[in-house]
Amino acid sequence: EAIQELSLEAGEMQVVISALQRVRGRIREVSETHRPLFCGEHFLTGKEVCERLYISPRTLQDYRDRKIIPYTQFAGKILY
Repeated sequence: EAIQELSLEAGEMQVVISALQRVRGRIREVSETHRPLFCGEHFLTGKEVCERLYISPRTLQDYRDRKIIPYTQFAGKILY
């Protein structure tokens, strides 16, 4: 197969780069805010639980170990 040469003017390249940066920003935003359903429920990550309860990750682990807070493990991740 022949490889087609890509030739863009500097202004056109800047438009492409700018569009890619907007897409990258939107992907980052969605990945940080989107909470998919798991078994019909929304779950929180450990970091989110710590932030909402104003506790450290070690305290959260202690709560988990002592069965103070419910959690589930899915694909190697612990969700609350």
